[in-house]
Amino acid sequence: MSSKLPPPQYYRLDDTCLVIDCQHIHQLDHKQKQRLINYVAMQYHARYEVVDAVSADESLTLYCELGTDLSTLERQCTVLWSGFDDGHLVSRHHLIPVRYGAEQGIDLARVAEQCNLTERQVIDAHCASNYDVDFLGFQPGFAYISGLDSRLHLPRLATPRTLVPKGSVAIAGDKTAIYPANSPGGWHIIGHTEVTLFDPLNQPPALFAPGDTLSFAEA
Repeated sequence: MSSKLPPPQYYRLDDTCLVIDCQHIHQLDHKQKQRLINYVAMQYHARYEVVDAVSADESLTLYCELGTDLSTLERQCTVLWSGFDDGHLVSRHHLIPVRYGAEQGIDLARVAEQCNLTERQVIDAHCASNYDVDFLGFQPGFAYISGLDSRLHLPRLATPRTLVPKGSVAIAGDKTAIYPANSPGGWHIIGHTEVTLFDPLNQPPALFAPGDTLSFAEA
């Protein structure tokens, strides 16, 4: 990635909260912008003046100690941003086995119909893509994962389900995800995995981290 990167925008939620936003940067694609955001986030997770660094979709929020000079923080972030190189990223790759269809992928047939594909084509497309973990949210260990084949892009369900089983592999919009625990949800369920995504006894407790890469394989 070029060192001459367009700068992000900054705004403050209050005297202790700085938001870094790159959604307006049209010269970079989503993957490039998300890598930049996650790189800056990694640099601030260990900084004493930053209580938390929370990645989101092409934005980052830094929650700071009272009295932190946010103007200085902006300048530091700009230096990190402009000096970014893909080699600076440290990430892990995860291979996730999935059982598709039947009772464990109750929406697979409907997804295939809506996408004008066969069920086999949906499975193959989901397994063929290389994915990136953009950010975590919604519930502990729930990762928003980009890289979904454009043929599988569908809006969320009009009426969310009150219960989606733990381990459900699902798609919605331009992303895929795995539910770490039983919960409500409005994504299309196409399969199931036995991989544990969140365990409070592990360190770190979440299996995925922003910037990780991922692929799926039919079990």
